Order: sequence, then C-alpha cells, then structure tokens
Amino acid sequence: MSQIGMQMPGGRINRGPTLNVYTGLLLMAVVCLAVACGFMYNAASKLGKGGDAFSPQEVGKIDLK
Repeated sequence: MSQIGMQMPGGRINRGPTLNVYTGLLLMAVVCLAVACGFMYNAASKLGKGGDAFSPQEVGKIDLK
C-alpha cells in the first residue's frame, strides 16, 4: 500500500500488550482450577492407600480413614 501512496489510518500506532477483561477472566479461571486440583489432591490423599493420592485401593480391601 505504501508504494501507491495510500496509508491506513492509525497504522503507525504501536501499542504494547495490555491486560483486558478476558485476560483477567482467564487468570481467574486458572487460579480456580489450581485451587480445585489442590482440594481434589487433598481428598484423594485421604482415601488413597497409605496416604498417597495416586495409589488406588485394592478391590475388596477398601480402607477408609
């Protein structure tokens, strides 16, 4: 476009990255998911074998604290 002599209005404005509403909502969603993962890990460690959240219970030998 500059070869013809036409310029787009506002084409030279160089803005940096800014935080907007959607970025704030995304950050809030990530924080909420992290907190939910923490709650689920805590609940699973109470039910898991030997206090471990990732070890499953054996069939027929379910031990609840």
